Amino acid sequence: MYTSHIGRRLLGLYHQRTSEDLSARQFFEQRLYPLFYAHKRYLQWVPSSPFAQKVAASSLTTGKTEAEVQLATLHHKIATVAPDASFVIGFPAAGVEGTTSGQVSGVGPQVGADEIYCSWIGGALGVGVSGGLSLLLDEDDVLWALYEGWAHYRTYLDQRPTMKGNQIETWNGHWLAHAFSPEFDPDHPLDDLHIELTDTAGTLAMPTREWVQVLFALTRHYPARDLVAYVYSLAQTNRTVGFVPLQLRGIQKVYDLTDKLFLFPAAVQSAGQDQLLRLYSVHYGFARACQLGAIGLAAIEPAKLRDYLPSAYGPAKAPAVKTEAAAIHFAFQQLWILAMLNNQELYDTADRLAGALHQFAIRGTNKNAGRGKTNVNQQVEQVFVKHRPLFIEKLSDMLAAVNAAAPYRDIFDEAVRQVMLMPIDNFPLFIVLTRFRYIARQGEEVPALAATLFPASA
Repeated sequence: MYTSHIGRRLLGLYHQRTSEDLSARQFFEQRLYPLFYAHKRYLQWVPSSPFAQKVAASSLTTGKTEAEVQLATLHHKIATVAPDASFVIGFPAAGVEGTTSGQVSGVGPQVGADEIYCSWIGGALGVGVSGGLSLLLDEDDVLWALYEGWAHYRTYLDQRPTMKGNQIETWNGHWLAHAFSPEFDPDHPLDDLHIELTDTAGTLAMPTREWVQVLFALTRHYPARDLVAYVYSLAQTNRTVGFVPLQLRGIQKVYDLTDKLFLFPAAVQSAGQDQLLRLYSVHYGFARACQLGAIGLAAIEPAKLRDYLPSAYGPAKAPAVKTEAAAIHFAFQQLWILAMLNNQELYDTADRLAGALHQFAIRGTNKNAGRGKTNVNQQVEQVFVKHRPLFIEKLSDMLAAVNAAAPYRDIFDEAVRQVMLMPIDNFPLFIVLTRFRYIARQGEEVPALAATLFPASA
């Protein structure tokens, strides 16, 4: 049970940082239980566990509270009953026919009481992300930040009487992103924590944090490292994805905007890197991203980028940057392509080619008015194709139209040379980047919406 391993890791970390040598049971009783279950609204819901069972009125005659009776029942089950999912986090259900009884072994492994208590500790350290999956991360700073966040979740919940409980994994996703942000102040930990709660019939709830935002938080804290996450879901049907590499060094190429802010609208450049990155959206859901084998640069492909790639179903969609929000996403798409190509020379080639195409489109503007201008624009659009031979053919047609004039000839020749040298998989990205730079050259105005997107920087 990986939850037990993570729980034991936190237990060792707690002893190291506080000098308190608590057993797993003592830690559960003194640190976890008072925050999670000694209240009407729990921080975590464990189906079929003693904390999910209503206590009979006859059991309360001793003067104990309902939570105390439930705790005693848990201790009794751990000491006397064969382990199952009702009181061991991450364990299969009793029997072999339940939806959470997969991978049951007839060997009957021995699971000690310490392992069971550690599973409760580790189960409270899962980081929930969009898509219904959670991550366990065997990293000291992550585990300690999440542990410290438990008390703040209790405070946050108690301050909101109409808010539902039982969202520890969702909270952990928000808290990790907050605790690893540059705005985090340990002396005032809840300051600048912004969670847009949903309201359903008067009940508030936390939405799950977008997985890319959690990855950005980890990248901020570990810019020069790659991590490994255990990905899973414990619900009506348990699901195990397994150990997935988190290639943060690749993601860092998009995360670090220090020398790339020029791609963004001038009105939002002062908003700062973290404000801008909050608007980053991805093409893949988290489960699909895990199927790539690793969560890295390829997995954070920006949303809607494929709309601008030619396909078997028709021509590519023309990028539109008529609003500031669209211009920001447009900049992120260029950033990701640049990172994937990993070649500044290719960016320069794409930019020069876009400039030449723009000059081709506007040359003799008066002469090309009306139908002639439409034909010229169509000729330029035909350059943005899926395959290299057709790309070269369309450039050749344009070169003939300008009688092989030197500026066009040199730029087109350089573009063809780069295209023939690059891996074939990079060609569609080069085409999209060229098209983006072409749109940027057209200099479409965007309304000033900075105050709407970034009220703090307006």
